[in-house]
Formats: sequence, C-alpha cells, structure tokens
Amino acid sequence: MMALKDFLVGLVLLASISTSKGGPCEEVEIVTRAEWNARPPTEVEYIDTAVNMSFVHHTAGTWECFDKDTCILMVQDIQNLHMDNNSWSDIGYSFLIGEDGRVYEGRGWNVVGAHTYKYNSVAYGFCIIGNFMTRPPNDLALNTAQKIIDCGVQLGYTLPDYELFGHRDGSCTECPGDYLYAIIQTWSHYSFRTIPIYC
Repeated sequence: MMALKDFLVGLVLLASISTSKGGPCEEVEIVTRAEWNARPPTEVEYIDTAVNMSFVHHTAGTWECFDKDTCILMVQDIQNLHMDNNSWSDIGYSFLIGEDGRVYEGRGWNVVGAHTYKYNSVAYGFCIIGNFMTRPPNDLALNTAQKIIDCGVQLGYTLPDYELFGHRDGSCTECPGDYLYAIIQTWSHYSFRTIPIYC
C-alpha cells in the first residue's frame, strides 16, 4: 500500500514539474506569420548573436484592434504598407502586440528588422498597435508587450541585462507616443542612457 502511495505522490510531483515551466514565453499567445497569412519576405538577414537592446514602438495613424480578426487585418495592412510603400523586404517590426492581448509575429527572433534606423541589427522592435499620443494602451497590451520582450531573454535571443528604449530615443520621431513612452520609462529595463539619434 505504501508503494502505491509513493507512486501516486511521485505522479503528482512529476505533473507539477512538467506544468510549472512558466516564464514569459508560455504566458503569451503568438499568432504566427502563417496564421495571419503573411507575405513571404523578399530578403532575410539574420542576427547571429544575442542582442542587448529592445525598442518599443506604436503604429500611430488610425490602426487599432481589440480582437484577433481585426488585429490580423491591421498586421496585413502594415506589412503591405512597409513592403509596397516603403519598399522594405518585409514588415518592419520583430513583433506586434494587439490590444486583444495577443502577439503577432513580425520578422520574429534572429532576424534583422526595419524598425529603428541604425539599430536594426542590434535590437528587436516591439510595436503595440495603436496611436498612443492621445491615450495609453490597455493593460492587456502592456502586459503582453513586457512578456514577449522578456521571452527573448528566456529563449536566449536577448541578453538578461538588455536596455529598453522608446523609438524616439534613437530616431527623430514621436513614436511610441507620449502616453506609451511615459509608461515604458517605469519598466525595469528602461534605460535613461543617451544614445545617438538618427534622423
């Protein structure tokens, strides 16, 4: 009888170990490029080492979304703009975050983006869909953004002591909007270090 009890206790412990990995990667739902029907990139350049910088963006304009179907349409629209109007090889951002609390895969990990001029090969770009000059993102989007950024650390694509910046810290822009910019300055990895600004 004791052997059966020990066996059952062991099963419970094993189950708790196998389901307690946790971490930011397991706490976000990532909508893959295949799922949002991304166009294939015309060119791909890879990042071959862990980066120590991340940049936060907003889409500005009239884009905003609070459900998966609308967010997918927004991400497709952004990719079309970046590829057709800007003549970029793909959507510019590494990942996009909707106010539905989901992450939408942009170029993804290990790929050079087109989000922050002169920093694209040494940083990932995370864009919350919306215009945050006039309002803050909702808590769903803010929490998800922090988790996907930290997921890069968990997976080894971003160094644990990474510095976080707003797009305007390195470029002549209002991005990521006054409200979002004020919020990210309260996040633990935000860096008040002055970096070169490229226009």
